[in-house]
Amino acid sequence: MIEITEFGHINIVVNDVEDATQFYRTIFGFELVQSFANFRNIGFAKSAGFLDHPEDVVVSINFLKIPNTHIYIELISYIKPVSENQVKKFTPNDFGGPRHIALRIKNIMDAYEKIKSIPGISLISPNPDYKPCRLDKVNPEDFTFASHELESDIAMKIRASVISSSISFFYFTDKFGVTWELEEEPTGISDPALSV
Repeated sequence: MIEITEFGHINIVVNDVEDATQFYRTIFGFELVQSFANFRNIGFAKSAGFLDHPEDVVVSINFLKIPNTHIYIELISYIKPVSENQVKKFTPNDFGGPRHIALRIKNIMDAYEKIKSIPGISLISPNPDYKPCRLDKVNPEDFTFASHELESDIAMKIRASVISSSISFFYFTDKFGVTWELEEEPTGISDPALSV
């Protein structure tokens, strides 16, 4: 088994790190913590898979911290070699790779209205009726905890059911092709499933 010491970062490849940094700072308040401008590093290039002429690889990288978490976003732009690919948009059920990044927020309807007004963002559904929805009632028998202790604790199962039944969320894709989930859950209540 691989011994994990902590979470590292989420990588997002963009065409312009400064534009992306400003974009994410404006929407989410991500904090810029470190920058590598026009970075050349043969070890980096080889680790990234560029074994032919690694000395020619040039990147710009910004690390941003997600507020109130220990999670970092690595924005990276390849100056050389330049990618010919276009931003791809996926639906939630497409295979391959992570499909979205979820952030827990407050005031989901306010966030929804703000997100809709930002250029370059598209909601996951073009239907004009698409908006955040609250989950229908979730019953204790709808899920199981991997922990035998939590699974056998009826009070915890009921508590988790109430929390799950109170969650509202929506998806959107930003101009860099990243799909985000903004999720609101009841305040002041910790979800037993996430306390393991």
